Amino acid sequence: MRFKFATIEVKDLEKSFKFYTDVLDLSLVRRFSPREGVEIIFLEDRNGNQLELIEDQNVRDYIEERASKVQLSYEVDSLQKTMRFLASQSVEIVGGPVDIQTGRFIIIEDPDGVRIGLFEENK
Repeated sequence: MRFKFATIEVKDLEKSFKFYTDVLDLSLVRRFSPREGVEIIFLEDRNGNQLELIEDQNVRDYIEERASKVQLSYEVDSLQKTMRFLASQSVEIVGGPVDIQTGRFIIIEDPDGVRIGLFEENK
């Protein structure tokens, strides 16, 4: 078994697309609409890991009522540089930086409140 992709149901696809491409540097793989009211975007990082963003206008009220339990985690080369970049993009750090045995990390949130951990491993 191997990992295929993670899926996040979003309220505003364009806002989420901009966040994941501009802030986390993911690239567009494909974008399509499988049926009326549903739009899907697949994004990919430099290692080929994929993230699926889905906006389904048919269940929008359900998504808005539900609190996300998802957290994504990415490794960064320099947490200091990443924090400066996040500040330039007006992205709030909601947790950390926290030092742990293997490195340090911060937590940010996407436009829908999905938590994203950004880790720098000890060198």
